Amino acid sequence: MMFLDKSCSSLFLFAVAISGLGAATQAQPAMIGEALFKENCAVCHGAAGAGDGPVADLFAQKPRNLQLLAKENNGAFPFSETYQAIDGTRQIGAHGNSEMPVWGDLFAEEANPHTFHPGIDTREIVQGRILSLVYYLQTVQQ
Repeated sequence: MMFLDKSCSSLFLFAVAISGLGAATQAQPAMIGEALFKENCAVCHGAAGAGDGPVADLFAQKPRNLQLLAKENNGAFPFSETYQAIDGTRQIGAHGNSEMPVWGDLFAEEANPHTFHPGIDTREIVQGRILSLVYYLQTVQQ
């Protein structure tokens, strides 16, 4: 389980700044997460996260309605489980193995050219991106 502290928040903002989102560095993490969601997740999960993306019908099992994560977890948003599902450390049955794709791996490939600042590595950039997605998903709960 990942625990966040004050230094992690600063790290998150820096990671987003060098991750190719430039002008969005002053935005709230959920706003950055929304942009990442639309770019990477909406094709399967739908623009609103309801599991109705343009390719949803191509799957043997329809993509999950991400608006219901808290509702299906007794009203509490499953923050850690959601983070782990995105980074690939939590297996999702509908995906066969742990390949969703593993966004942690994809984000790492994208971040590598941007890891030029001493003290900030690819892993920290990836964590910032995944955290922003999780914060965004919290905002779309029904």
